[in-house]
Amino acid sequence: MIMDVMNNFFCLLAVVICLVCVFFLFTRKQERKDVAISDGMAMSGRTYIILLAITAIVAAAVRIFQLGSVPGGFNQDGAMAAVDAKALASYGTDRYGMRLPVHLTAWGYGQMSALLSYLLVPFIKLFGFSPLVLRMPQLLASIAGLVCLYLFIRDVFGKNMALVVLMFAAINPWHILQSRWILDCNLYPHFFVIGIYFLYKGLYKRLYLFLSMVFFGLCMYCYGISIYTMPVFLLMACIYLMLAKKINLADTLLCALIYLLIAGPFILVMMINFFQWDTIETPLFTLPYFPDSVRSNDILFFSGNIASQLVQNFKSLMNVTLLQVKDLPWNDIQGFGTMYLFSMPFTLLGIIVLFKRHRKNPGAILAFFFLLTGIACGLLTNGVNINRINIIYYPIIIFTGIGLYETVCWFSISKWCLLESYMLVFCMFTNVYFTSYAEEIRGHFHGEFGSALESVADADVDRYYITAYYDSMDLTEILLLFYHQIDAEYFQGKKDTGELPFKEKYIISNMQYINADPSENAAYVVSAEELGYFNTDLYNMRQFGNYYALTPK
Repeated sequence: MIMDVMNNFFCLLAVVICLVCVFFLFTRKQERKDVAISDGMAMSGRTYIILLAITAIVAAAVRIFQLGSVPGGFNQDGAMAAVDAKALASYGTDRYGMRLPVHLTAWGYGQMSALLSYLLVPFIKLFGFSPLVLRMPQLLASIAGLVCLYLFIRDVFGKNMALVVLMFAAINPWHILQSRWILDCNLYPHFFVIGIYFLYKGLYKRLYLFLSMVFFGLCMYCYGISIYTMPVFLLMACIYLMLAKKINLADTLLCALIYLLIAGPFILVMMINFFQWDTIETPLFTLPYFPDSVRSNDILFFSGNIASQLVQNFKSLMNVTLLQVKDLPWNDIQGFGTMYLFSMPFTLLGIIVLFKRHRKNPGAILAFFFLLTGIACGLLTNGVNINRINIIYYPIIIFTGIGLYETVCWFSISKWCLLESYMLVFCMFTNVYFTSYAEEIRGHFHGEFGSALESVADADVDRYYITAYYDSMDLTEILLLFYHQIDAEYFQGKKDTGELPFKEKYIISNMQYINADPSENAAYVVSAEELGYFNTDLYNMRQFGNYYALTPK
């Protein structure tokens, strides 16, 4: 209730402030004062460095603190990426034995982007297999995204605006949440913003232009929808920069060549699956065909009723951006949204400011193309949620920062109001995140079931009987492979370990179909509802929420 009242008040105040700023922007002849964040005067270099350092420390601390334990449990898609990474680290194959796949197999039949798993390989080899280690690539990518965001805004708009944008990004709910758990698609926005930074830098030093194509090419391995969103941005940027005479034809062709060399294998995989060609194995990698996976239904142009679907897609886009309607539990927290609920008026103000003040700035136009790419993603992808449209949140952060900076420039006193307001909601956000939300998300990330599995991983038994978690054999198998760190070749049946084969040693089934034999040297992971099938006096029993781990006495 208090949060709702506060959000409503802050939203109303933000709307009024932004409307006044727009009025001044179009009616006042003199330019507003380009002020800094300090005491109403231009900042000294030392003050700027101090504020920048504080911002960086806050950004790092909130993303690193308790990283191995919050969020508790492990998301099933992240667990799947980790299991494949472990197989790649050990044998150079995925968990099914496919050699260096360009695209990974999800749930035995579907598709999953591969870059996250490949990034995990050196971490697993060097530091082992634990939640903290497995979350490091996503954390580092998120921090790299913040660094390149700051550098991009500094080069395009100046250091003061860059500081404001970084301050907002440092405490941004979306950015904090996605940096602390692993999901393949959540790498996409970070590689994109790194690419844009080098693209802009490349307008003045050509080597960086070509380097940007490497990161844009790698974007293709972050998320499947890049196949129709990445070209949108590159085409807009290419046309604009050539018309503005910022790049020439030779630069364009070389950039295209570098991009296609990096992205080519992924594009070939998409072609193989669209045209239903056979899997192609090369000396360097495998281009897989997924006969049972059809993802084209997720794309607008393959919908039965395109017009109706477009309307639905627009509504979904508005819900996860402008309106910040509550999304999936792991994507946002009730009352805070992705950007804090009262930030969107400043976002709209930032867009207006860009066209009023910066429309001739190529970096500003690239930032706007970034936003347009996110909008295109929302319109072309059916029923987007936050992680599906994650590419849009960096540009929203940018334009929100521009709007906040414009407000401070018109009303010097507003910097203290804005600073106190955002620090208040940030403190409230972190309090919720590390307390009540941490408990909630542990359930969504299978924390109790995972702990039960982990507790019997080293049990001296011949066989395991594991309840079908949420009646899903596939989900249970992934969590089993993850928490027991099962060897990939043993899972495939290729390695003789002197014990029962995987399918015989690990029985996944609801306990009503298992005749539990107390004399068998077996461990069980069961739900509370299934305890009635056991004489619990004959077992050592440990409880993990609604799940129990049983081992013979």
